Amino acid sequence: MPLERRAGTRKPVDQEVMVIHGLGHRLCQIHDLSLNGAMLKLGWGALTRDVPVEVAISLPSAKGKSTYRLPAQVARVSTDGTAIKFHELDSTALEAMQRYLQAEGRSV
Repeated sequence: MPLERRAGTRKPVDQEVMVIHGLGHRLCQIHDLSLNGAMLKLGWGALTRDVPVEVAISLPSAKGKSTYRLPAQVARVSTDGTAIKFHELDSTALEAMQRYLQAEGRSV
C-alpha cells in the first residue's frame, strides 16, 4: 500500500479551476482537494517542482459563491497530474475551503 503524502484528508472534487503562473494561466480540473493542497489534472511544461502558482477557485461564501486566489507551489508533477501545496490561507479562504470540503464530503 503506498504511503500517504498529504497531511490532510483528500476529497474527490469535480470543479474547474484556473492555475495562474508567471508565464500565463490555464484552466484545469481538480482531481482531489484538501486544506493543504490539490491534485490537478494538468500537464503544463511551465510547472515544475517548487514553482510558485496561484489557484483561482470558486468556493461558498456569505454571498453564495466567491472566487478565491490561493497561493501555492508545485509539489510534484507526474503522469497522474500536478500536485500543488497551498501556502498559508487567509482566514476567509480557509473558512470557505472548510465549508466546501465538508459539503463535498457529504455528497461523495
